[in-house]
Amino acid sequence: MVARRGNIRFTLAAAVVAVVSAAAGFGLWQWRSADSAPPMAALKVLPEPRVLADFRLVDQDGRPFSLDRLRGRWSLLFFGFTYCPDVCPGTLFDLEQVHQALREAPEDLSDYQIVFVSVDPERDSPTRLAEYVAFFDPDFLGVTGRPEQIAPLALQIGVAYRIEPHEPGAASYSVDHSASVFLTDQEGRLHGIFPSPHEPDLMIRDLLATLD
Repeated sequence: MVARRGNIRFTLAAAVVAVVSAAAGFGLWQWRSADSAPPMAALKVLPEPRVLADFRLVDQDGRPFSLDRLRGRWSLLFFGFTYCPDVCPGTLFDLEQVHQALREAPEDLSDYQIVFVSVDPERDSPTRLAEYVAFFDPDFLGVTGRPEQIAPLALQIGVAYRIEPHEPGAASYSVDHSASVFLTDQEGRLHGIFPSPHEPDLMIRDLLATLD
């Protein structure tokens, strides 16, 4: 019963964070009007791509992951943590469906990547991330870093998260975080956002129109 109440509290908190984050994004970014951009079913496109400052993280293989690894291809970024009970596995399952559809598209849409960024480095080691993302799709990348490395990237993209205060080394604590998926372009700039809840069919439609 305690675990169930904890999951309910987490789900509600994550939903609140997602709504606040999405609302703030709309207010700050002022999305394109229907007259100035092709109609998108789910993707909210920024009026101008947002230039991102460089960052230093590490991927599931222990290799450096910086802004250079976003350049040269489109990237879908989702921020969460591997102990997430519902939002993260649900979103990664949606992204796996998106990835499968793009792989089967007649167009050559191979020049993109899906990146899961853990905001919980205390528990999410590169080894754990490798196992976690591979469960959904072996093509997915898992990325993390020290708290002081993750926070600036999350801030400039517009990701909200909060780690519950806990004793060092604690095995159980919650993390509230945004549920949006962020799209960066081939120059490593923030192009747009897929707010939650996600509908894979609509995401696929918008990505087919954007990545071609």
